[in-house]
Amino acid sequence: MAQTLLKVDNINVFYGNIHAVKDVSFEVNEGEIVTLIGANGAGKSTTLKTISGLLHPKTGDVLYKGKSIKGVRAHKIVEAGLAQVPEGRHVFLHMTVEENLDMGAYTQPASTIAPNKEKVFELFPRLIKMSRTSSIRRRVYVLPVIRGNIFWKPLNNVS
Repeated sequence: MAQTLLKVDNINVFYGNIHAVKDVSFEVNEGEIVTLIGANGAGKSTTLKTISGLLHPKTGDVLYKGKSIKGVRAHKIVEAGLAQVPEGRHVFLHMTVEENLDMGAYTQPASTIAPNKEKVFELFPRLIKMSRTSSIRRRVYVLPVIRGNIFWKPLNNVS
């Protein structure tokens, strides 16, 4: 049986008096891909911001690898290995692919950086040719995070 990596348990999130996320629950098990689908304003981004620690649920809980991360600061959640990849072209455009990978690894132990870079290059082999160039504007959206176990937001045009 696969380990539950992420469990969102009946969270309710408010923006002032506006109840933005109502009783949302789901689990993500190791090896699974789970998507949040809904109309604009349905609470998808708010849910992700809550998981990331940028917002806090009024009720409910978020567990990562069995431990509550409710109220944990966002940078500590990233250090634990759970990261959000922003939608769109939010990479360091003036930097090379290799430099973007290095930026994404800033919370990692030094011994894990090279193996994680290799993992990214295995997933996206075309990046090897571009690794020392800065011509990445239309391709590299996922690179700032290579340690995280869960990737969020669309991976548009990454090949």
